[in-house]
Amino acid sequence: MPIEAIIFDLDNTLIHRKRAFAAYAERFVERFIVAEGPEKREAVIERIRLADQDGYRDKRELYTELHADLELKNRDTTVQEMLGFWYGEFHKFTVLMDGAKEVLSELRSRGLKLGIITNGSLRTQQAKIDRVMLRDYVDSIIVSGGVHIEKPNPRIFELALKELEIADPTHAWYVGDHPTNDIRGAQSAGLHTIWLEGFMPWEEKGIVPDYRIGSLGEIITWLDRQSYSTNMEEGAS
Repeated sequence: MPIEAIIFDLDNTLIHRKRAFAAYAERFVERFIVAEGPEKREAVIERIRLADQDGYRDKRELYTELHADLELKNRDTTVQEMLGFWYGEFHKFTVLMDGAKEVLSELRSRGLKLGIITNGSLRTQQAKIDRVMLRDYVDSIIVSGGVHIEKPNPRIFELALKELEIADPTHAWYVGDHPTNDIRGAQSAGLHTIWLEGFMPWEEKGIVPDYRIGSLGEIITWLDRQSYSTNMEEGAS
């Protein structure tokens, strides 16, 4: 079966959100929170990391909780100030996943159409994409906050297929780290899937990814195998 397009998740797929959030949390504590000594500081940062829920927590809810539960350096600090810090600073800590641009360049050189589908606010996700200069590597970017549809809703995948002009969803593959939002969502829209392991535990029942990888570079090896199999089949016929 021909492969016409490969579409990627953003956070913890093309960019390393966990690493970025750890650096951001350090800066957040330095700016707002009393945490004297390395052990206390480490405990506070871990508290923030858990409360963030890998980015799936509503941001106003998150900062309302942190504002109430943590000791503030300035008692006059407001939740709105913390939110403003998030929107103004977090994207600055964005770092690419190892090999991300090299993989995208190689896939494009092979004539594949490339896209990104990501949940999140349009402002934050676009800022992260621009921070690491990914825009020129892909043909389509769909952010849930811009289209008011979130993964795993199959409609967001259908929007990407339409932008990429892919008529048959089975000719597209989706790469992501989240078993539900990425793998179940993409499969529900008819795409094939590649699960990037190591970021989210597999807790989905009744579905399996078509392929599993531990790093983005493995996509090239997988694609070479797909091409070899296709050539063998054509030769046999």
